[in-house]
Amino acid sequence: MKQFLPVVWWLSAALVIALVLTGLGYLFADALLLGVLFLPGMLTARYFVPQLSFERRREGILNAVYLALAILGIEYLSLMLGHAVALGTGEGGMPGLLLNPPFILLLLTAFIAPEMALENHLERRCPYAPSISFVSDRRKITLDPAEILYVESNDSEVWIHTAEGGAYRTKTRISQWETQLDSRFLRIHRSFIVNTARLDRCCPGHVEIGGMTIEISRKYREAARQRLKTAADA
Repeated sequence: MKQFLPVVWWLSAALVIALVLTGLGYLFADALLLGVLFLPGMLTARYFVPQLSFERRREGILNAVYLALAILGIEYLSLMLGHAVALGTGEGGMPGLLLNPPFILLLLTAFIAPEMALENHLERRCPYAPSISFVSDRRKITLDPAEILYVESNDSEVWIHTAEGGAYRTKTRISQWETQLDSRFLRIHRSFIVNTARLDRCCPGHVEIGGMTIEISRKYREAARQRLKTAADA
């Protein structure tokens, strides 16, 4: 059930925004279209806001400003396109409220903050799924995620390596595994996702797990550093 929460939440958010827009004079069908076009900015914010770090205060503030400007740009483009499609160019401009940056950011915050709080609450109550199933060589495999050491992408195949020494080949892309696995798992390379609870050793540039040394690529290094530091402090 928990995996369906984001879909339900964001669809509900689009519906609530549509109801707000009907108060500005839009027909419900047009308002619903504009409500859906708020989602790109919302989802962008939802993905990047948790990655903001204020350990270096000045850098964190600048990153937050850049993110806010990027989100506003996405929303303006989406809303102007949606308004032109819904009402045409001859029906007048958008209400000033929809072009007001504080209103847009406040509206996004009103949906993003509760969703993040609810997700954290559910994560604390039921952090890990008891099993995960997938198909390997035409066989259905069911594993306890805790037994997975790391996921390795090798060309068109992905291999699931377990603590017992097993390796299962799948056609599911590593990006899909990244979304399916729980918070114990961390992507540290374009080809590797590791189980942080199973790490033997962690260094700034690599980790050791199950007898393997896996490099942390530059793209994932900062996110990995923050995640692994948080896990060590806990």
